Amino acid sequence: MYRGHELPSIYEWNLRFIRAVLCEANDLAHPYLAQQLRRFNEIFVFEPSDSNPYPTYRFLRNAHYPSGLVTNSFGWRGPEVALNKPAGRVRLAFVGASTTADAHADRFSYPEYIARWLTRWADAHHPSISFDVINAGREGILSNSIAAIVNQELVPMRPDVTVYYEGANQFWPNSFSPRPVIRMFRVAYPGLTIDQYTALGARLRNALVRGQGGAEPYKLPVSVAWPPDLDEHDPSLDDPRLPVQLPTILQDLDRIRHATAEIPGTLMLSSFMWLVYPGMVLDRQRDALVYRELNEQYWPFSYAHMRRFIDFENRVFRKYAQMHDLPFNDLAATYPRDPRLFVDSIHMTPAGVKLKAWIVFQHLVPVLERRLQEGTLPVSDPNRRSRHPAFLDNPRRVVRLEEIRRSCRE
Repeated sequence: MYRGHELPSIYEWNLRFIRAVLCEANDLAHPYLAQQLRRFNEIFVFEPSDSNPYPTYRFLRNAHYPSGLVTNSFGWRGPEVALNKPAGRVRLAFVGASTTADAHADRFSYPEYIARWLTRWADAHHPSISFDVINAGREGILSNSIAAIVNQELVPMRPDVTVYYEGANQFWPNSFSPRPVIRMFRVAYPGLTIDQYTALGARLRNALVRGQGGAEPYKLPVSVAWPPDLDEHDPSLDDPRLPVQLPTILQDLDRIRHATAEIPGTLMLSSFMWLVYPGMVLDRQRDALVYRELNEQYWPFSYAHMRRFIDFENRVFRKYAQMHDLPFNDLAATYPRDPRLFVDSIHMTPAGVKLKAWIVFQHLVPVLERRLQEGTLPVSDPNRRSRHPAFLDNPRRVVRLEEIRRSCRE
């Protein structure tokens, strides 16, 4: 029915977000999902427990999606999880966007691999405890939705460690340029490219396709007037000029950090892995998606320009973790820059996902071991809840968007 948009048509959308988009013409800083929403006639909806327009959507609960995604009774990818944490149980939650949810058709997401290895590790070293894992990732969301997921959906589950991994959906490296650089490609949603609508765009794309082997095509440099009082290597985290939407992301991380501390739990922040660096040469057939993404979606930025802002973002994440005494999962420092492990510049092949899981597992084990030795794990669950408050008396329902539009005028 919605060719090319089948998956978003069967999300469960936040009714507050829908009303803001349709009644107030407010995309809420998320034009991609807002554009998706406007394509449908009727959709599944939910009422958020705290009147927050975030998260923008959830996956349907107990669903088998055509994409291959199978969700549990909370709408999360993976096996069922008990609402009340059993005695001796250590619970981990993973939050982020598509690089946490991972490809729906793949057999396992990276948190699911980690769950299996943690069980084996516990059997060998801590047989009195057990582990379970929640994968609350969902594609296309921003840090505001991730913070809302933690507050609404995860806090009642009392995770002991929450791993945050995201760094792409708010990334657009046009800060400190004398003239703003807009996205010429994929302005509204993936698949909408300028070459479909203009002859100039088609010529630009053809020039890219005819480029010199797999090397980066020539691009005019985009100048950067970096503020001299903003230290690029040791920035002040409260500086409102931080690029790539970092002030907004850090505010959302504050919300996540406070929410997890009250459980009590630990937030583990991560550096974000991109396959892009100066001088990178790709195989034009095998790595076609990587090549087109970097040279179309992120045109006119050079690989070096992108790398500069990616490295800065990761430095900010590291410093934030240091300032708040949080464990840091420095995946980007360890993960190999091998195109054979990637589908595009951020999403990984099944083998790449498994390697990512193994590296994150290596970072998690010392954190868990230390807390087990200190006696701060496992943490008992003091509440005996009968229902999850985010899903309380909230059955799946369908609304027509025209009904919401009419209510806007009432």
